[in-house]
Amino acid sequence: MNTKAVAVTIAFTALATALNYVKIPAPYLIGFSYQMGDIVLIVALLLFGAKIGVTVATLNMLMTIILYQNPAGPIGPPYYLISVLAMFLGIYLAEKVNKKKKTADKKASADLVGLATASGVISRTLIMFPLDYFFYGFLVSVVSGLTIAESYALVMLALPSMIIYNITVPIIMVPISYLVATRLAKYNPLMNKNAFI
Repeated sequence: MNTKAVAVTIAFTALATALNYVKIPAPYLIGFSYQMGDIVLIVALLLFGAKIGVTVATLNMLMTIILYQNPAGPIGPPYYLISVLAMFLGIYLAEKVNKKKKTADKKASADLVGLATASGVISRTLIMFPLDYFFYGFLVSVVSGLTIAESYALVMLALPSMIIYNITVPIIMVPISYLVATRLAKYNPLMNKNAFI
């Protein structure tokens, strides 16, 4: 990474870490919330490409482990990073599909935003569904003292709410991130050839 890329990575990591304090609780799922830092992570992906986007997301995870007390301890932030990267995968694939048929107009069209949102929903939901089931089933059995079967039965009851959460995060965050990234792209001399916007 060159000096500009390092500066951008540090700045976006700091902003995402600060915005992790801004959370909107998911009313249907206790302990889950929509983190505004996700917008910064997606904007970094869109403006600077996958390498910087993933680096910012990973550094944000490390900062979260250091700065925030989490009920799941140091396991929570890496697990959340997996969910963010799952969403990134969908956005990345949508951008690659769009790049092949892109016209001279480089602005994010409504079709692209819709495709990236849908792709982010699909990738995040498909990847997180089995992980949520196995991870939370194991975690509940360790924390509660219930048997494995009882723990997984309990998690099975919460899975519909977890699926709704994994669907709604991209639906909320991806369009907002495209709006912000499109506005910032006008004033961004640091964008590189790997940028999506």
